[in-house]
Amino acid sequence: MNSHKLSHIELFAFDTTPSFTDRPVRAGSLYLLLRLTWGEQICYGECLIPLDGQSFDLTKWGAPLRCIHHSTVEEIEVTLRRKEQEWTTGQLGLLQSALSGILQARVPVTAGYTRHEQQVNSPALFIPYPGNRRFRELTLSRLIDESVAYYSILR
Repeated sequence: MNSHKLSHIELFAFDTTPSFTDRPVRAGSLYLLLRLTWGEQICYGECLIPLDGQSFDLTKWGAPLRCIHHSTVEEIEVTLRRKEQEWTTGQLGLLQSALSGILQARVPVTAGYTRHEQQVNSPALFIPYPGNRRFRELTLSRLIDESVAYYSILR
């Protein structure tokens, strides 16, 4: 997989608990699911982001992920380190969650405000879900049907 380029980046937002997880979504929060595709290999990352009454634009929030499109895993690892100060804790953590089984070196991520998060009006807290669970039963149509927002970067 390391020699393949990332071909699809898909980000889904859910305002209620999706049918495929037992992670509760509290009122005023969003459950985010990131789906990364290299050929036949698919990785998922998930997190919960409390909105604290703020509006949330999935396209704007996910736009920084465009810089990893058509990247190898090694190139993404370099980007994670380079973008650490530019990306929000949630963006870094969600990508790390999706790549947790692949990346050997980790970029430290902490919950709570970072200097940059306050500057870009991102939600205040990122709660990662440990591990990169296997979502074998998921189809793209099911994810789109259940989500309240979908952002995709394709070939």
